[in-house]
Amino acid sequence: MKKHMMPAMKEGGVNVTPLIDIVMCLIIFFMLVAKIGVATGADSKIEPPSTILGTKIEDMGNTLTLNVTDPNPRDESGNFLSRHLKQPEVRALIDGSTQPREIKIEQNFGSVTDQPLLRVLKAAVEGDPKKNVQPNPNFKVIILAEKDLQYSMLEQVLVTCAQAKVKNVNFQTRQVKAEAGAPG
Repeated sequence: MKKHMMPAMKEGGVNVTPLIDIVMCLIIFFMLVAKIGVATGADSKIEPPSTILGTKIEDMGNTLTLNVTDPNPRDESGNFLSRHLKQPEVRALIDGSTQPREIKIEQNFGSVTDQPLLRVLKAAVEGDPKKNVQPNPNFKVIILAEKDLQYSMLEQVLVTCAQAKVKNVNFQTRQVKAEAGAPG
């Protein structure tokens, strides 16, 4: 009678193909879930005022960045030609947009006045059941304004934030180093 021999075992031949598939799925999952490189909505064309003092905002959660500019026309050197427009131009990432959209502070429709910026801020603070947005009393606003913006323009945004009961309003500035001999 003939004896059957066991086949020779090959050691070290681990099949890693399923492991690579799992690792690739995990990488894709974490790329989709992570908040790496999430846009804050800050306009890179706006040059903010400079400061020596200030605090770096570490927690960008629950924030809305308002880009505030003066819509009045300027000449080639950047000087204002006239200051006839009364409202600043406010742009922000709202309603899931990927590019900042303009939000008017106040719009007049004959005898009816609408305040779109106030509505957006109130919906963020108090919540909006229609859009399934929960109330958020810790909501923060970061104002990124041009360095030469008139205070009367900025005041309108600050008053609207106060009317919406936003408790935390910050200003984005550009940090500069203190000169030798300067106070502070």
